[in-house]
Amino acid sequence: MTKQQKFLAMFAGMGLLLVLVFAVGFMLYGVYFKINDSGPVRVMARVLSLPAAKVGSQSVSYDRFLMTRDAVVMFINSEAGQEVGAYMPPDKELNDNILERLIRQAMIVDMAKQKNISVQDEQVNLVFEDVKSAAASSTTPDVGEYLWKNYGWQEADFKDEVLRPALLEQDLATALAQENGGDQYALESLLATKRSQPDVVVYLRFE
Repeated sequence: MTKQQKFLAMFAGMGLLLVLVFAVGFMLYGVYFKINDSGPVRVMARVLSLPAAKVGSQSVSYDRFLMTRDAVVMFINSEAGQEVGAYMPPDKELNDNILERLIRQAMIVDMAKQKNISVQDEQVNLVFEDVKSAAASSTTPDVGEYLWKNYGWQEADFKDEVLRPALLEQDLATALAQENGGDQYALESLLATKRSQPDVVVYLRFE
């Protein structure tokens, strides 16, 4: 290879690198300043574990934010959502509410971890069996079909996104109430304080 060919090859390589850097930079801008849910951005968010927020030792991923947003939007537009009067709020309100809910869950996980409180799979499965039993006598006897049709979820998603967080919050609230003389609002007070702490960092910016 001549010197000229080597130079052209090096120049071409640098050009390709710049294109890739620009493309990644553009997608990152789409993540943090413009909610981008395109296929390439979803793949990048999942592979790079891009954070939407950080809460102490916990991280709220952009991938999870999008997955939760997908489920909420799907429910609002579903037949079940329409039956209960669900409506689509403005994008900023929708995004803020979803992210704040995920931040709250992350704060609870962080606080529970500090107190060695955890929820076992057996607990989640027992509650899920209760849910299925209750549904069997209702107009939605097939829980799996209901979740898929209205949220795009598998049963495992429902356990991880709804039941486990709810049980953990319940256990943490009980423990904190006992520590604070029976104060049933102890958890909410601590969450409000923690939300303003510097170890809670929000990366997404909604317009």
